[in-house]
Amino acid sequence: MAENVTAQHGLAKTLTWRDGMALALTLPVGLFVTFGYLLGVVGAWTAITVWFVGAVVSFLQCFVFAEMASMFPRDSGGVARYAIEGWKKYFAPLGAIAAFGYWLGWSLSISMSAVVFGQLITATWFPHSHVEFSVFGNQLGLEHIFALGAMLFAWAFNYFGLKFGAIVNKVLGVLVIAGLALVTVACLVSPAVHWSAANMSWSVKGDWRTVVVVFYVTAWAVYAAEIVASFAPEYKNTASDTSKAMTRISLFMIVLFVVVPTVLSGGIGESVVRDNPVTYVSVAFDQALGGYGWIGTVVISSSLLIAIISTTADGGRALFGLAQEGLTIKQLDWVNRWGVPGRSLTLDVLLNATVMVLVGAPVSILLASNLGYLLAIILGLSAFLMLRKDRPNWPRPIRRSRAWIPVVVVLVAFNSFITVIGVLNPGLIGYGGVRDTLVAVAVLLLSVVLYVYRRVVQDRLPLVWRLPAPAVPEGADAIALEQEMRQIRSLQRPRYAATSAEAETDSAKAEADSVEVGTDMT
Repeated sequence: MAENVTAQHGLAKTLTWRDGMALALTLPVGLFVTFGYLLGVVGAWTAITVWFVGAVVSFLQCFVFAEMASMFPRDSGGVARYAIEGWKKYFAPLGAIAAFGYWLGWSLSISMSAVVFGQLITATWFPHSHVEFSVFGNQLGLEHIFALGAMLFAWAFNYFGLKFGAIVNKVLGVLVIAGLALVTVACLVSPAVHWSAANMSWSVKGDWRTVVVVFYVTAWAVYAAEIVASFAPEYKNTASDTSKAMTRISLFMIVLFVVVPTVLSGGIGESVVRDNPVTYVSVAFDQALGGYGWIGTVVISSSLLIAIISTTADGGRALFGLAQEGLTIKQLDWVNRWGVPGRSLTLDVLLNATVMVLVGAPVSILLASNLGYLLAIILGLSAFLMLRKDRPNWPRPIRRSRAWIPVVVVLVAFNSFITVIGVLNPGLIGYGGVRDTLVAVAVLLLSVVLYVYRRVVQDRLPLVWRLPAPAVPEGADAIALEQEMRQIRSLQRPRYAATSAEAETDSAKAEADSVEVGTDMT
């Protein structure tokens, strides 16, 4: 079976929509990592409102991405891949920039999540550790060993089949959700915690631009439900499973980013969350349960481990999709015997291990990743408009109504606005400056260099800035779409059959009633 997968040079179709949700349970990490730091510049109510708006925007975007996922059931890479398809007819390098930016946006968070994971484990269970060593002048400790172990763990569970990673995420996801539910309820009912709206504020250090920059910095977290689309070719039913997983996880996101921070900040207070930006969940457990702060560490660590597993998988598929389309080095266009893009996954881990060991806290690279991610979202959304115009006859197992076209225009404009304001004013929340923005642009332009290298050096083709885009699917794409259409029809058939049967029953009953009435009248 695995050999057949490799021979066909395709990803293994082993996932259900539940697996997709499990892989998307990286979402709480954004809550843990950003909330405490945001309270240094805005109040809790302001941050929660920003998150709520972002989560609703993410929900709408998931409907758009679901249509494009159903259009390209063989294509890996998610949002970035849709940007490639939509823009290659006009300016192909934009697709490369989107894919490279999307990969950076997800991938380079691995090293930071891993370091936080190591710090939590070390602080909770090995607080007196004296393990220290230096690598090229960068001081490392036991937390970095744990971080490297977490990255290797995530790599292994992804390399030998995504199904394994999904199973691990399900177990850890249940633990995270149960832990968050426990501390949330405890903060509401415990006599040691007195929840009050007075513990929260609407404060803003600055003006409206500060709020926009907060949105810009946290968009990677609140938009994260789209990660489900990156695994679209690996679902047993691409169109149905992708749509179900994205809509369900984005609804969960809305609840998560409103309920949990409202209860915790209202219970233990804004200042406590601000002073303990990573461990505030552990503090909440201590206060609400009279101890057991280690449970909070387990919850946060599990969430971080989920994030590392999922982002490793997502980053690898973004690179694979980029190479598959001929936009970066061809060596990454390869899957292993388990139907997984193993080389891309390995490159991902090596890159993040190098960042962790040599750079430590790469603020410039993180800013580059944030800019790249939002560019991918903007180009992916605009690709929806391009594909509606250029490929009207392309089969769409999931097709949104025409009313979605102005919605997408508004979404593109909204994301473009927050990106411009965020790039021009990062210093409003102490997140960087002009130098970091220039580094971001330089990193993204590297994708154009790799595109030129792939086309001219490796493929020995003339350099062109536009690539052909077929109006209707051909070859393997046509076969895959036909299979998706049949699956969609088979899922709808029972409903239609039931409706038809009900209609026949109602018709027969009406006919019988009319006969009875006629008899009575006679």
